[in-house]
Amino acid sequence: MPILQLMRPSQWVKNSLVFAALIFSGAYLYPEDWIVALLAFAGFSLTASGIYAVNDVLDVKYDRLHPVKRNRPVASGRISPLGAILIAVVLIAAGIGISLWINTAAAIIAAAYVVLMLLYSVWLKHVMLLDVLIIAIGLTMRAVYGAEAIEVSISHWLVICAFLISLMLALVKRRQELVRIGEELDKGRRSLRSAPPLTAWDQWINSIAGITILAYILYTVDERTLAHVGSSHLLYTTPFVIYGIFRYLGQVQRTQTGEDPTDALLQDTGIRIAVIGWLVMVLLVLGGTI
Repeated sequence: MPILQLMRPSQWVKNSLVFAALIFSGAYLYPEDWIVALLAFAGFSLTASGIYAVNDVLDVKYDRLHPVKRNRPVASGRISPLGAILIAVVLIAAGIGISLWINTAAAIIAAAYVVLMLLYSVWLKHVMLLDVLIIAIGLTMRAVYGAEAIEVSISHWLVICAFLISLMLALVKRRQELVRIGEELDKGRRSLRSAPPLTAWDQWINSIAGITILAYILYTVDERTLAHVGSSHLLYTTPFVIYGIFRYLGQVQRTQTGEDPTDALLQDTGIRIAVIGWLVMVLLVLGGTI
């Protein structure tokens, strides 16, 4: 269905970040917080889908040159640009409406996300490196939004970790786009036309990956984390994080995937096992079982 394809429900996995505060605050024990978190997930998903529709209209020239994106509804002509914009308005209005129903703070973050992403779609995505920073900020806003929705505080370490791993994924996305277009820079966005060689991107990605792992370790042994959890056992979840990141980067290098981080993450069994193992271990630690 073209409209559903325009909404890109496969990308909603990114919005699972709204559940970060629910899990790490211990609020997952309360059904009422689950209901709010699920509403928040739905609200942000609709909002993000509206932005995807706008982006498809603005990127139609490049999408038609892409081996996969040319099949998107706007690029393929199944939905007109005007139709996509009207759908985007409805989706964004519905998403912000749900956020406002939850609370004002959530609605403000959702609205700020829309403004930031519209600036990104129109202008900022054409500025090298600034574009990947904006993508990372947008992903991190999901975690903050989730915390505001259920009205709990979120550790600054979790915000830092969310930003760093989002930045790593954004860098991989741009690197792989550069690999795909090769010397035909007219097939890629303007930010890549002055891009440095792949070795520089690899250095940036590896550096951010290492910093991400370090930041997560520091979070698990932070005094406030120890006081909240009641033990230092959250440190035991670190191997899953290290394995997941290394596995992802290894797969990216081996298969040259990663231009769509969501697909790359979901299609690899090893990464899925790492994510599930990490989540189970986190719940066991927070529940006091370990």
